[in-house]
Amino acid sequence: MNDNNPPANWTDRAIGLGAGLASALLFAASAQGSSLAMALAYFAPLPLLIGALGFSLTGALVGALLGAGLLTHLDEPVLGPTFFLLFAAPALISAALARRNFPTRVAEASPLPRYFGPGALLALMMALAVAAAWLGVGALVQLHHGFDAALQAMSERFGPALDEVVESLKKLSPEIEAEPVKRLILSSIPAAFAASQTLLLAINLYLAARTVEVSGRLGRPWPALPENLVLPRLVAPLFVVASGSAFSGGLIGLLAGVFAAASGLCLAIQGLAALHAFTRDSRFRGFLLSALYAAVFALEPWSFIALALFGLVESVFSLRAHKARRLNAKQEV
Repeated sequence: MNDNNPPANWTDRAIGLGAGLASALLFAASAQGSSLAMALAYFAPLPLLIGALGFSLTGALVGALLGAGLLTHLDEPVLGPTFFLLFAAPALISAALARRNFPTRVAEASPLPRYFGPGALLALMMALAVAAAWLGVGALVQLHHGFDAALQAMSERFGPALDEVVESLKKLSPEIEAEPVKRLILSSIPAAFAASQTLLLAINLYLAARTVEVSGRLGRPWPALPENLVLPRLVAPLFVVASGSAFSGGLIGLLAGVFAAASGLCLAIQGLAALHAFTRDSRFRGFLLSALYAAVFALEPWSFIALALFGLVESVFSLRAHKARRLNAKQEV
């Protein structure tokens, strides 16, 4: 594998190191608990990604490690490993693959380098988020010697917050039983984490890449996302299997639900990209996209389910590719 970026000098490495430390600082600020602090957590990987994509991957890695070490010694011991494992490591892996090009085979020789496409990068970020959620669930199950015992321990720990949710639901229907609702909420947390972590990484990688591209330091061509955000074909069947398995209950159902939530989000993003591509030549594109986004936010979560289903159809039938072939055929005629 060849790195298309020029070799980093000491200035680039210093900037990358500073970016890693800045991400750790943002993460530490997000742990303070206020609304503004929580919002900072969503952008904690951004400086790290900018440093890794545009300056020095090695410097960003060293900065992230130093930041994690400082958080461990200056704050709660768990904060440093949490920052590195859940934020820094996935960001660094994503940046490393985003900036790499791969030589083609002799039969496919081309003067243009091949890069990880945006769909492959999105699938990678999904896999990292799912792995983190699965490891967290596995650690809890191991710590409490069983899945049911782990749920019970979490129910006792977050009892007051869960009781408030149950009481609010009982106002709508007094027949609701408390324990099944608590188990459902606790079981959905890993799935929500995996989906939100996938979205967090995707947004920050997009913002970082666009920022670095403006400076001319991206080192790879910027792809047109509506046409090129294509998930690997394996994601769609795995999503279908995981969605069905999520209803089996128990630990297997929870783990399947984690994958279904994260991969469903990726399919929704692919569906959104496809809709952007289909409206590319429309005179009313601005109005159509504005109406689309208004519907997405007004009708969530149903809008995301609809987008995921459309993304699933796109994976199966490659609608954008068919449209591109038809347009090329018309131009040739």
